[in-house]
Amino acid sequence: MKKIITAAVATIAAVVVSGSVEAQISCGSYPFAEPYAAAFLAGKPFDAAAQAAQTIHTMADGVCHQDRVVALLEEELGSVVGYKAAATSAGAQKQLGLDGPVLGVLLQGMMRENGSTVVIKDGARMIFELDLLARVGSAAINEATTREEALAGLDAVVPFIELGDLMVPKGAAITGPLLQAMNAGARLGVVGNPIPIDGLDADALAGASGVLTMNGTVVAQAPATALLGHPLDAVLWIVKAANARGMTLKEGDVLSLGSLGRFQLAAPGTITATYTGFSTEPATVSVTLD
Repeated sequence: MKKIITAAVATIAAVVVSGSVEAQISCGSYPFAEPYAAAFLAGKPFDAAAQAAQTIHTMADGVCHQDRVVALLEEELGSVVGYKAAATSAGAQKQLGLDGPVLGVLLQGMMRENGSTVVIKDGARMIFELDLLARVGSAAINEATTREEALAGLDAVVPFIELGDLMVPKGAAITGPLLQAMNAGARLGVVGNPIPIDGLDADALAGASGVLTMNGTVVAQAPATALLGHPLDAVLWIVKAANARGMTLKEGDVLSLGSLGRFQLAAPGTITATYTGFSTEPATVSVTLD
Protein backbone atom coordinates (compact mmCIF):
# COMPACT_ATOMS: atom_id res chain seq x y z
CA MET A 1 0.00 0.00 0.00
CA LYS A 2 2.87 2.34 0.77
CA LYS A 3 4.05 2.56 -2.82
CA ILE A 4 0.51 3.27 -4.05
CA ILE A 5 0.10 6.13 -1.59
CA THR A 6 3.57 7.39 -2.50
CA ALA A 7 2.58 7.37 -6.15
CA ALA A 8 -0.54 9.38 -5.33
CA VAL A 9 1.49 11.97 -3.47
CA ALA A 10 3.95 12.17 -6.36
CA THR A 11 1.11 12.65 -8.82
CA ILE A 12 -0.43 15.47 -6.80
CA ALA A 13 2.97 17.11 -6.35
CA ALA A 14 3.67 16.99 -10.08
CA VAL A 15 0.34 18.61 -10.84
CA VAL A 16 0.86 21.34 -8.25
CA VAL A 17 4.32 22.08 -9.61
CA SER A 18 3.07 22.30 -13.18
CA GLY A 19 0.24 24.60 -12.12
CA SER A 20 -1.57 23.98 -15.41
CA VAL A 21 -4.25 21.60 -14.17
CA GLU A 22 -4.08 22.15 -10.42
CA ALA A 23 -7.63 23.52 -10.31
CA GLN A 24 -8.89 20.40 -12.08
CA ILE A 25 -7.64 17.98 -9.45
CA SER A 26 -10.65 16.84 -7.42
CA CYS A 27 -8.81 14.12 -5.52
CA GLY A 28 -8.53 16.25 -2.37
CA SER A 29 -12.16 17.30 -2.31
CA TYR A 30 -14.33 14.78 -4.17
CA PRO A 31 -15.15 11.63 -2.14
CA PHE A 32 -14.74 8.97 -4.82
CA ALA A 33 -12.49 6.21 -3.48
CA GLU A 34 -14.47 4.99 -0.46
CA PRO A 35 -17.93 4.75 -2.09
CA TYR A 36 -16.44 3.30 -5.26
CA ALA A 37 -14.43 0.66 -3.39
CA ALA A 38 -17.51 -0.22 -1.32
CA ALA A 39 -19.58 -0.71 -4.50
CA PHE A 40 -16.79 -2.73 -6.10
CA LEU A 41 -16.43 -5.09 -3.15
CA ALA A 42 -20.21 -5.51 -2.97
CA GLY A 43 -20.39 -6.28 -6.70
CA LYS A 44 -22.80 -3.40 -7.29
CA PRO A 45 -22.77 -0.63 -9.92
CA PHE A 46 -21.30 2.66 -8.74
CA ASP A 47 -24.43 4.81 -8.69
CA ALA A 48 -22.56 8.13 -8.67
CA ALA A 49 -20.80 7.34 -11.97
CA ALA A 50 -22.40 10.25 -13.86
CA GLN A 51 -21.28 12.77 -11.24
CA ALA A 52 -17.84 11.18 -11.12
CA ALA A 53 -17.45 11.47 -14.90
CA GLN A 54 -18.30 15.17 -14.69
CA THR A 55 -15.98 15.78 -11.72
CA ILE A 56 -12.88 13.76 -12.63
CA HIS A 57 -11.75 15.73 -15.68
CA THR A 58 -8.09 14.88 -16.27
CA MET A 59 -6.01 11.72 -16.39
CA ALA A 60 -3.85 13.08 -13.54
CA ASP A 61 -7.02 13.41 -11.49
CA GLY A 62 -8.02 9.86 -12.43
CA VAL A 63 -4.60 8.56 -11.37
CA CYS A 64 -4.91 10.23 -7.98
CA HIS A 65 -8.33 8.69 -7.35
CA GLN A 66 -7.14 5.30 -8.64
CA ASP A 67 -4.25 5.24 -6.19
CA ARG A 68 -6.69 5.78 -3.33
CA VAL A 69 -9.05 3.10 -4.66
CA VAL A 70 -6.23 0.55 -4.99
CA ALA A 71 -5.01 1.28 -1.46
CA LEU A 72 -8.50 0.49 -0.14
CA LEU A 73 -8.88 -2.64 -2.28
CA GLU A 74 -5.51 -3.96 -1.11
CA GLU A 75 -6.95 -4.25 2.40
CA GLU A 76 -9.47 -6.82 1.10
CA LEU A 77 -7.80 -8.34 -1.96
CA GLY A 78 -4.16 -8.50 -0.94
CA SER A 79 -0.96 -7.13 -2.37
CA VAL A 80 -0.11 -5.99 -5.88
CA VAL A 81 0.79 -8.91 -8.19
CA GLY A 82 0.94 -7.08 -11.49
CA TYR A 83 -0.38 -4.46 -13.88
CA LYS A 84 -2.64 -4.24 -16.91
CA ALA A 85 -2.93 -2.19 -20.06
CA ALA A 86 -6.55 -1.22 -20.79
CA ALA A 87 -8.09 0.59 -23.76
CA THR A 88 -5.29 -0.61 -26.02
CA SER A 89 -7.23 -0.37 -29.29
CA ALA A 90 -7.56 2.83 -31.33
CA GLY A 91 -11.34 2.44 -31.30
CA ALA A 92 -11.55 2.22 -27.52
CA GLN A 93 -9.23 5.20 -27.11
CA LYS A 94 -11.31 7.31 -29.49
CA GLN A 95 -14.52 6.41 -27.68
CA LEU A 96 -13.02 7.32 -24.30
CA GLY A 97 -11.26 10.46 -25.50
CA LEU A 98 -7.81 9.02 -24.84
CA ASP A 99 -4.51 9.33 -26.67
CA GLY A 100 -3.12 6.08 -25.27
CA PRO A 101 -3.85 3.09 -23.01
CA VAL A 102 -4.76 3.21 -19.32
CA LEU A 103 -2.73 1.49 -16.58
CA GLY A 104 -4.48 -0.78 -14.09
CA VAL A 105 -3.22 -2.53 -10.98
CA LEU A 106 -3.79 -6.26 -10.38
CA LEU A 107 -4.17 -7.60 -6.84
CA GLN A 108 -3.64 -11.08 -5.46
CA GLY A 109 -7.34 -11.71 -4.82
CA MET A 110 -8.22 -10.95 -8.42
CA MET A 111 -6.46 -14.03 -9.81
CA ARG A 112 -8.34 -17.30 -10.39
CA GLU A 113 -7.05 -20.75 -11.37
CA ASN A 114 -7.60 -22.36 -14.74
CA GLY A 115 -10.97 -24.12 -14.84
CA SER A 116 -12.51 -21.99 -12.10
CA THR A 117 -16.20 -21.17 -11.86
CA VAL A 118 -17.03 -17.49 -11.44
CA VAL A 119 -20.43 -16.19 -10.38
CA ILE A 120 -21.42 -13.35 -12.69
CA LYS A 121 -23.35 -11.57 -9.95
CA ASP A 122 -20.12 -11.22 -7.96
CA GLY A 123 -19.49 -8.29 -10.28
CA ALA A 124 -21.60 -5.28 -11.17
CA ARG A 125 -21.51 -5.52 -14.98
CA MET A 126 -18.93 -8.19 -15.68
CA ILE A 127 -17.31 -8.63 -19.08
CA PHE A 128 -14.79 -11.10 -20.46
CA GLU A 129 -12.07 -10.83 -23.07
CA LEU A 130 -9.21 -12.71 -24.68
CA ASP A 131 -6.03 -11.52 -23.02
CA LEU A 132 -2.43 -12.54 -22.45
CA LEU A 133 -0.08 -12.27 -19.49
CA ALA A 134 3.68 -11.82 -19.56
CA ARG A 135 5.49 -12.78 -16.34
CA VAL A 136 8.43 -10.76 -15.11
CA GLY A 137 11.58 -12.84 -14.62
CA SER A 138 13.93 -10.10 -13.47
CA ALA A 139 13.73 -6.61 -12.02
CA ALA A 140 16.09 -5.64 -14.88
CA ILE A 141 12.95 -5.23 -16.96
CA ASN A 142 12.53 -1.82 -15.34
CA GLU A 143 15.49 -0.67 -17.44
CA ALA A 144 14.15 -2.15 -20.70
CA THR A 145 13.78 0.21 -23.66
CA THR A 146 13.86 -2.28 -26.56
CA ARG A 147 11.91 -5.42 -27.41
CA GLU A 148 15.00 -7.54 -26.86
CA GLU A 149 15.55 -6.07 -23.40
CA ALA A 150 11.88 -6.56 -22.54
CA LEU A 151 12.08 -10.20 -23.67
CA ALA A 152 15.18 -10.74 -21.53
CA GLY A 153 13.28 -9.46 -18.50
CA LEU A 154 10.48 -12.02 -18.86
CA ASP A 155 10.41 -15.70 -18.02
CA ALA A 156 6.99 -16.77 -19.38
CA VAL A 157 3.86 -15.86 -21.26
CA VAL A 158 0.62 -17.06 -19.69
CA PRO A 159 -2.79 -17.74 -21.24
CA PHE A 160 -5.29 -15.40 -19.60
CA ILE A 161 -9.00 -14.62 -19.71
CA GLU A 162 -9.73 -11.26 -18.15
CA LEU A 163 -13.05 -10.78 -16.39
CA GLY A 164 -13.37 -7.03 -16.19
CA ASP A 165 -16.18 -4.94 -14.78
CA LEU A 166 -17.82 -1.87 -16.33
CA MET A 167 -19.01 -0.88 -12.82
CA VAL A 168 -21.33 1.91 -14.05
CA PRO A 169 -25.14 1.68 -14.30
CA LYS A 170 -26.49 0.86 -17.76
CA GLY A 171 -26.58 3.99 -19.89
CA ALA A 172 -23.92 5.81 -17.87
CA ALA A 173 -20.92 7.02 -19.84
CA ILE A 174 -17.34 6.03 -19.05
CA THR A 175 -14.70 8.63 -19.80
CA GLY A 176 -10.95 8.07 -19.93
CA PRO A 177 -10.29 9.79 -16.58
CA LEU A 178 -13.13 7.83 -14.95
CA LEU A 179 -11.79 4.54 -16.34
CA GLN A 180 -8.42 5.45 -14.84
CA ALA A 181 -10.02 6.23 -11.47
CA MET A 182 -11.85 2.87 -11.59
CA ASN A 183 -8.51 1.04 -11.83
CA ALA A 184 -8.94 0.40 -15.55
CA GLY A 185 -11.92 -1.90 -14.99
CA ALA A 186 -9.91 -4.66 -13.30
CA ARG A 187 -12.08 -7.25 -11.51
CA LEU A 188 -10.85 -10.84 -12.00
CA GLY A 189 -8.72 -12.93 -14.30
CA VAL A 190 -8.30 -16.65 -14.98
CA VAL A 191 -4.69 -17.79 -15.33
CA GLY A 192 -3.48 -20.71 -17.43
CA ASN A 193 -0.23 -22.65 -17.29
CA PRO A 194 2.89 -20.54 -17.91
CA ILE A 195 4.73 -21.08 -21.20
CA PRO A 196 8.49 -20.62 -20.67
CA ILE A 197 9.94 -17.79 -22.72
CA ASP A 198 13.09 -19.82 -23.46
CA GLY A 199 13.31 -20.51 -27.17
CA LEU A 200 10.88 -17.73 -28.11
CA ASP A 201 12.16 -14.65 -29.88
CA ALA A 202 10.39 -11.40 -30.72
CA ASP A 203 9.23 -12.71 -34.10
CA ALA A 204 7.73 -15.85 -32.55
CA LEU A 205 5.79 -13.78 -30.05
CA ALA A 206 4.45 -11.52 -32.78
CA GLY A 207 3.45 -14.54 -34.88
CA ALA A 208 1.25 -16.10 -32.20
CA SER A 209 -2.53 -15.76 -32.12
CA GLY A 210 -5.51 -16.41 -29.88
CA VAL A 211 -9.11 -17.54 -30.22
CA LEU A 212 -11.86 -17.09 -27.61
CA THR A 213 -14.93 -19.33 -27.61
CA MET A 214 -18.11 -19.37 -25.57
CA ASN A 215 -19.82 -22.75 -25.44
CA GLY A 216 -17.81 -23.72 -28.52
CA THR A 217 -18.69 -20.65 -30.60
CA VAL A 218 -15.92 -18.25 -31.57
CA VAL A 219 -16.55 -14.78 -30.12
CA ALA A 220 -13.11 -13.20 -30.60
CA GLN A 221 -9.85 -13.94 -32.35
CA ALA A 222 -6.77 -11.93 -33.22
CA PRO A 223 -3.03 -12.13 -33.80
CA ALA A 224 -0.69 -11.15 -30.98
CA THR A 225 0.17 -8.02 -32.96
CA ALA A 226 -3.22 -6.66 -31.82
CA LEU A 227 -1.44 -5.93 -28.53
CA LEU A 228 -0.16 -2.42 -29.32
CA GLY A 229 1.43 -3.73 -32.51
CA HIS A 230 3.60 -6.30 -30.72
CA PRO A 231 3.29 -8.08 -27.34
CA LEU A 232 6.69 -6.76 -26.29
CA ASP A 233 5.64 -3.20 -27.13
CA ALA A 234 2.74 -3.70 -24.70
CA VAL A 235 5.25 -4.91 -22.10
CA LEU A 236 7.39 -1.81 -22.67
CA TRP A 237 4.36 0.46 -22.36
CA ILE A 238 3.40 -1.07 -19.01
CA VAL A 239 6.98 -0.82 -17.72
CA LYS A 240 7.21 2.85 -18.67
CA ALA A 241 3.75 3.73 -17.35
CA ALA A 242 4.27 1.93 -14.04
CA ASN A 243 7.76 3.35 -13.50
CA ALA A 244 6.49 6.86 -14.22
CA ARG A 245 4.16 6.45 -11.24
CA GLY A 246 6.82 5.16 -8.88
CA MET A 247 5.87 1.49 -9.29
CA THR A 248 8.85 -0.83 -9.71
CA LEU A 249 8.18 -4.17 -11.38
CA LYS A 250 9.54 -7.20 -9.54
CA GLU A 251 10.20 -10.84 -10.34
CA GLY A 252 6.94 -12.77 -10.52
CA ASP A 253 4.75 -9.79 -11.41
CA VAL A 254 2.26 -10.48 -14.21
CA LEU A 255 1.52 -7.99 -16.96
CA SER A 256 -1.87 -8.12 -18.68
CA LEU A 257 -1.06 -6.95 -22.20
CA GLY A 258 -4.51 -5.96 -23.41
CA SER A 259 -7.46 -7.39 -25.26
CA LEU A 260 -7.23 -9.50 -28.41
CA GLY A 261 -10.57 -8.41 -29.83
CA ARG A 262 -13.69 -6.77 -28.42
CA PHE A 263 -14.88 -7.54 -24.92
CA GLN A 264 -18.02 -9.61 -24.40
CA LEU A 265 -20.76 -9.13 -21.82
CA ALA A 266 -20.71 -11.94 -19.27
CA ALA A 267 -23.35 -14.64 -19.66
CA PRO A 268 -23.62 -18.18 -18.30
CA GLY A 269 -21.43 -20.68 -20.12
CA THR A 270 -17.93 -22.03 -20.61
CA ILE A 271 -15.32 -19.65 -21.94
CA THR A 272 -12.12 -21.04 -23.45
CA ALA A 273 -9.10 -19.19 -24.79
CA THR A 274 -6.76 -21.08 -27.12
CA TYR A 275 -3.34 -19.76 -28.17
CA THR A 276 -1.13 -21.05 -30.97
CA GLY A 277 2.44 -20.12 -31.80
CA PHE A 278 3.84 -19.98 -28.28
CA SER A 279 4.54 -23.71 -28.04
CA THR A 280 4.37 -26.85 -30.18
CA GLU A 281 0.88 -27.57 -28.88
CA PRO A 282 -2.00 -25.12 -28.48
CA ALA A 283 -2.23 -23.62 -24.98
CA THR A 284 -5.62 -23.13 -23.37
CA VAL A 285 -7.30 -21.58 -20.34
CA SER A 286 -10.98 -21.80 -19.45
CA VAL A 287 -13.55 -20.50 -17.00
CA THR A 288 -17.19 -21.31 -16.36
CA LEU A 289 -19.48 -18.34 -15.82
CA ASP A 290 -22.48 -19.09 -13.64
